[in-house]
Amino acid sequence: MLSAKKIIKCLDDHWPVLETLVSRSTLGSFSFQDVQALIQRNSPSLSSEQVFREAQRLLQHEVLIPLAKSSQLELNRAVLEFIQFLTQEHQLGTVGDIQSRIEDLDRLRGKLKAAADTKDVSEMRRFIRLMDERVREVVKHFRKNESAIMHLVEKAKADDAKLSLAKRYSAVMEAFDEYIEPVLQMIDINAPFQYSMQALEHQLSELILNIEQTGFLQSEKEPLVQLRTRLLDMNQIGREALIRSTDVLMPLREELRKNTLISRNASALLAHLRKKGLEPTLEQLVPKFSSDHQKFSLGSANQITSYMAELVDYQDEAYQMPEQVDPGDNANIRVPDLAEVLKSARTQKANTDLSKWLAKSYPQLPVDELLFLYQELSRAPTLKLQHLEQYSTLEVNGYRLTLHPFVPTATSGT
Repeated sequence: MLSAKKIIKCLDDHWPVLETLVSRSTLGSFSFQDVQALIQRNSPSLSSEQVFREAQRLLQHEVLIPLAKSSQLELNRAVLEFIQFLTQEHQLGTVGDIQSRIEDLDRLRGKLKAAADTKDVSEMRRFIRLMDERVREVVKHFRKNESAIMHLVEKAKADDAKLSLAKRYSAVMEAFDEYIEPVLQMIDINAPFQYSMQALEHQLSELILNIEQTGFLQSEKEPLVQLRTRLLDMNQIGREALIRSTDVLMPLREELRKNTLISRNASALLAHLRKKGLEPTLEQLVPKFSSDHQKFSLGSANQITSYMAELVDYQDEAYQMPEQVDPGDNANIRVPDLAEVLKSARTQKANTDLSKWLAKSYPQLPVDELLFLYQELSRAPTLKLQHLEQYSTLEVNGYRLTLHPFVPTATSGT
């Protein structure tokens, strides 16, 4: 059996090497020679034989493990997670990791109730301990994912500026689409998550109250109080972590949105150039610095001589215009000013669905721009809105949107 003390000593002796291997673990496996090279780099005073023994030591203590049917190596998963926890360089998890533990809490809640009804003390203790572990795991996932998002944002900002924004921010956008939005739906006030948390908190409070009134199972009161407190903290920690993650992701998402709008307009302009040509397109944009009389008048002798000299060396250049991209409407996409949209929204009737009003008022607006306006208006303090529980489905430019609609309250003015 491996000695925990020796493993800790091994990690301490080769910590710089292991930190480097953790960063490489995202790129794939590595060879035994790679490990030797890293040890030699961090400990140049060691001989070749000593370097080999130190690398072999990492294998003997199972800090490094060989891949199946291969001479390549990888970090032991437990060691990898331990180092990532200490260095705060986590990999972003999924909402399923959190959801599965919430479902397990629901299952354990029923078992705890059955054990309490039958006065089975040992089973109650076991289920309280299991539920406490699940709550701790959920908190760990919230914090780990927040740290992973912060790392993704820092990496995206530090990436090569020559890359397009879409490529630099691809991992950031995936984090928003695959983690932030699903978690927002999960912890929504009308979602099953909140019902589960409220039911569990209510059950724990009832058990604590029953113990206080009857005096039975007095020894189990403290674990129940601790579990209820940790449950409330979990809910708060999750929301705060989500707010901080959203705050760092939204500016990058907004930057990419603006860049996408510029790219769309540029594509529309290039398509127009390809169809109409350069001169007709730019005819209205070129400023006129001469009168009509000057256009048709001859220049001086020196001007004509210079012009003829330039014609001698003239060579026609062939330009390869880009392929036509169907832009829909050739006119540039014009996003309405937020202040104007807000002013117009204040005049709507009390029963008007905000999303349907936006889709009807701005039918040519792209879906992402429409959602941006919807989000900004829903947060506007000057609009007194209420969030309806039922879902509303909306068709916009070929996309189907399912939203909890915002409508003005009955007390808001028209």
